[in-house]
Amino acid sequence: MDTILMTPDVAMQFMVWSYFYHDVLPEKDVSYSKCGKFSEEDAKRLDELKDMLFKCFEEESVNNACKQFQLAKVRQEPCPFPQATLDNMFAKEK
Repeated sequence: MDTILMTPDVAMQFMVWSYFYHDVLPEKDVSYSKCGKFSEEDAKRLDELKDMLFKCFEEESVNNACKQFQLAKVRQEPCPFPQATLDNMFAKEK
């Protein structure tokens, strides 16, 4: 896959992809390999993206954003980003 720069838009898409669609809260010191949903290769790449996310944004900001995405999911609000698009951008479950 291509290199992804962690812009604010990409950060939002990454958090939506991770938490809204795959129920994985990005955590600063926890690898994506722990959830068991992604291949090792994808988990390594996702960890790199997650690390970039936390270099650009404070942990509290990431957690607050993910809480809002979770509330939107509970309220069954439509997501502006289709899952297939985000899966192609980041990773698909194995």
